[in-house]
Amino acid sequence: ILPGLLPSLPIPILAMSLPVLRYFKFPGRCYAARIAMFNTFGKDGWVDERLLQGQFTKLKIQATEERKSGKTPVLATNNLPQLILPDSSSLDSVGTIVITQSHAIARWAARQGSGVRTGSKAKYELYPEDDLTAALLVDEAMSLVDGVIGLAPKDEDKEVRLRKREAYASDSGTLGLGMRLLEDRLVKAAVGIGGGGPFLLGSQLTIADLYMKKPLIDMVIEKQFEGVGPEYVEQKYPLLFQHTKAVAEHPLV
Repeated sequence: ILPGLLPSLPIPILAMSLPVLRYFKFPGRCYAARIAMFNTFGKDGWVDERLLQGQFTKLKIQATEERKSGKTPVLATNNLPQLILPDSSSLDSVGTIVITQSHAIARWAARQGSGVRTGSKAKYELYPEDDLTAALLVDEAMSLVDGVIGLAPKDEDKEVRLRKREAYASDSGTLGLGMRLLEDRLVKAAVGIGGGGPFLLGSQLTIADLYMKKPLIDMVIEKQFEGVGPEYVEQKYPLLFQHTKAVAEHPLV
C-alpha cells in the first residue's frame, strides 16, 4: 500500500482538505487504520504522515508550549496515532478536529467504506453495518488484542519479567486465555459465519482481522514479543497461525 506518504516534516493543518493519519513508520497500532483508510479513500484521498521518533519528540515539546500559551496544540495528546480531519463546523481558526485512539480511527475509516450508507466506492466492507452481533465480535477482538498486549509484564528486572511472562503465556494466563478465545472464534467462523472462511467473520475480512495480525500475532511470530517464542502460535493456536497468513494474502493487504 503506497498512499500519500509524507515521511519527513509534520504537515501544517491549516486549510487542510484531506484526512491526515499521523503515526510512526512502523505498522504497530496503525496497521488496521492505514489499510481501512486506503480501502475507503484510495491512494490520493488521504495523507499517510509517518513520523520519525525525533520529529514526534519535537511535536510533543511544541504541543506543551502551545497549551501553556492557550493555543491549539499540534498534538491532541502525547500518543499516536491521531487522525486530523477537516471540520467546517469548527468555531476556531484551525478548522480541524483531531481524533485519538487507534480503535476509533480504524472503525471510522472502515465505516466510511460501507457503500450503501455513504455512497463509498470502497471495494471491501471492513466493518459490519447491519449485523450487530458481527459488529460486536469485531469490537470484542480489537479490544481483546489491546488488553492482552497492555497486560504483558513489563518489570524492569529481566529475570522477574521473563518469569511473569511465562505465566502470562500459559493456558491460564492473560495471553493464553486471549489467544484461546480468538482461536475458538475462528473455529466457529470456519464453518458458520459468512459462509465459512479463515477470518473472524468467515469469508469477510474486517478491521478485527487486521488487529489480530498486527500488533498481536505477527509480533510473536516475528520474535518481537519477549518471553514468548515464535513457535508459540503455530504449535498452540494453528488457526491463528493460518489466519495471519490469510490476512497477508488478501488482495487489499
